[in-house]
Amino acid sequence: MRTAAKLVVSCVLFASTSACGGGGEATATERLWVSAVPTNPKMPITAFATTRHGDAYLGAFFSGTALRGSHDTFRWRPTGKARAELEFLQDGAKVDLQLDTCKPTTGFDHCLLVLGDPTGAVRYQSRKRWVVKRPGRRKSTAMVLDALSELATDDADVSLWLSTDEP
Repeated sequence: MRTAAKLVVSCVLFASTSACGGGGEATATERLWVSAVPTNPKMPITAFATTRHGDAYLGAFFSGTALRGSHDTFRWRPTGKARAELEFLQDGAKVDLQLDTCKPTTGFDHCLLVLGDPTGAVRYQSRKRWVVKRPGRRKSTAMVLDALSELATDDADVSLWLSTDEP
């Protein structure tokens, strides 16, 4: 399951219920969601992403900076309109989430309120191009970091966050 965590961590660097507003409809799954776009590599953020793995979704939360952080990998299961259950793969703990839309701030296209998030974050935002669909590729446990790395190639904000140079 290390693959799912790598994908989430990668997504930050670079879900199956409709639960976003802003520049069109987005889903909570198969998208990178961040608490904020950091302005330097030492600024902490929380992020999550999910990706389809067979008939299910795997995902991970990432908390930290570009230089230090942690991840927690989970299985995502929709449980109704704007609701989902997470089962954490490390210990089997389950968390129920309620999802709601919100108005995105400047620079974002989608906004999602995640009530019940075990990281303590509530508001996440995403951009149209931050889709995390990886058909035919092996999933990585660093999914957020992998996604962030890929997104950094065409997103100046993400690229700045990954830079190890001091501003």
